[in-house]
Amino acid sequence: MKTTKLRIHTWPERILRKKLRQVRAVDSRVRNLLEEMSSFMHINDGVGLAANQVGLDAKLIVVQWQDKLFKLANPKIIKRQGITKFCEGCLSFPGLELEVKRAEKVWVSGLDENNQDVDLELEGVLAIIFQHEIDHVNGIVFIDRISLLERLKAAFKLKEISRRTRNALRKQGNK
Repeated sequence: MKTTKLRIHTWPERILRKKLRQVRAVDSRVRNLLEEMSSFMHINDGVGLAANQVGLDAKLIVVQWQDKLFKLANPKIIKRQGITKFCEGCLSFPGLELEVKRAEKVWVSGLDENNQDVDLELEGVLAIIFQHEIDHVNGIVFIDRISLLERLKAAFKLKEISRRTRNALRKQGNK
């Protein structure tokens, strides 16, 4: 597998709150970014990855579920149906898992890696993964989707992740 120069940005790095820029067209440069993101997601044992999680300011996501790999630019949820709860994790929040309410079924549009319009009807775990990643490109993180009580319960873990992030950034600055 290809090695990358990307790194996972972790809570509370500002880029995780950034609403990312629209991609004008999926060209060879964007295809390369999607491929690099896909490789990086696999290296880190993820099932989804948004561009801001690796420091990129472009509405790009990659999702791997079972044997299907999706690479999308400008993903957008068109319609939601039903409600479900699912225990989610996130590469940007290492070691934190939270039960999040999401739509059971979603309809998503975007551009594929060939710059073609794509419309997807997704349900179950795949719908949850897409909602999580599309939230990311809009500057929303999964802790925004939980109750205040649940966030208070996760406060210690969130402080620990923040401390590790600050320490790692300090070390990078000293290189």
